[in-house]
Amino acid sequence: MEQQGRRAIGRVCPRGAESYTWQEGDTAERIARTYATTVQALQVINPGVDFATLTAGEEICLPNFIYTCISGQPYVVEDGDTFASIAARLDITTFELAERNPGVSQNNLTVGQVLCVPAKADDADDAQTPAIPLPDDGEYPALPDDAQTPVIPLPDDGEYPALPDTPTRVCPSGYTLSAVQSGQSYADLLVQHNVSYRAMRSANPQLMPGYLIAGTAYCAPPSGTRQTCAGLRSYTIQPRETLDTLAVRFRTTRGRLLSLNPTLLPSDFSSGTVICIG
Repeated sequence: MEQQGRRAIGRVCPRGAESYTWQEGDTAERIARTYATTVQALQVINPGVDFATLTAGEEICLPNFIYTCISGQPYVVEDGDTFASIAARLDITTFELAERNPGVSQNNLTVGQVLCVPAKADDADDAQTPAIPLPDDGEYPALPDDAQTPVIPLPDDGEYPALPDTPTRVCPSGYTLSAVQSGQSYADLLVQHNVSYRAMRSANPQLMPGYLIAGTAYCAPPSGTRQTCAGLRSYTIQPRETLDTLAVRFRTTRGRLLSLNPTLLPSDFSSGTVICIG
């Protein structure tokens, strides 16, 4: 018998995956536990989907097992496991384990839950290219001349044709075009640019918090951004400006500014904070 919400039709999903109708009270973590997958896999197979804002009736894709862990390997939680004990057993920090499992409640693990962990070192060693034994004379034979890398002849005009320009992402005004660096986590990006999780996710839905790929381009919101201003202008508060002086400057009211910035407290209207204005 199929579990509630699971469907075989509706949203177009990758081969081998199924669609699922979001139910009232669902969370990405709950769905991952129910269908023996990971939050990381759900994010990868549903690019651009913000699980925090889904409403009942919307559809997502349920990954099959090959999507479970894009980096590393799956680990099934056993009786007595805790986030800290799993990290200690794998000789990693709880922070690294958390980065590989975004959205997972560290204090609420359940038996059978699937987590993503680093691949075993033994597996990596087995995958190494076998060494070629050295001949008795101590030297490898030279390659024949016809096995050398061929030289590409120079065109008649003496210049090789230029490579086409690599398309770059266009960022909104005030945003900075950046690229993910090797080894960076999503938290590193937020700290580097001093922006909120919500602001970065809204501006870059293609970035998967638990699966960043080095070289991926993204638009960094202005430093201090806690929200995005869809359809509105943004403004960075200057020194000595307050909610009152900003209302006068932009010919509006304090209530209007607060309604345009629902995530901000009145005391947040201080130097360096990015706000939305009409």
